[in-house]
Amino acid sequence: MTKFFIFFFIFNFLILTNSYAKNSYYEKALKFFNEKNFNEAKFYFEKNVVFNPKDELSYFYLSKIASLNKDKTQEKLYLDSVLLLNPKNENALYRKIIINIDDGDFEKAKESNLIFLNVCKKLCNKKEEISKAFPTDKK
Repeated sequence: MTKFFIFFFIFNFLILTNSYAKNSYYEKALKFFNEKNFNEAKFYFEKNVVFNPKDELSYFYLSKIASLNKDKTQEKLYLDSVLLLNPKNENALYRKIIINIDDGDFEKAKESNLIFLNVCKKLCNKKEEISKAFPTDKK
């Protein structure tokens, strides 16, 4: 019987510690991000992703940090992670469209734009900006 209580205590302790770590890392990361301390923010967002791999916001903030560091490859990877977790994330779709247009990959940009047009609720005012970025076909 005492083994059961010991096991129960340790199990609950580990669960509580793990859930505290998830919240704590994200909150610390967000605090550092808002203070523009991007190296520390990146460290804590990455730590949060280890404990909570389905946290799309951490991936999105990591993509913003990669963008600020002018690391397009890393930014794309983080945006892909966001879109895997939530294919309707408007901010990630918008950033992905802009990156694809900047890279000259208009086919991927058009694919993302079609999804964006169907799901937009908050960023619908960006539709016109995106459509202007596509080259017009004059035949």
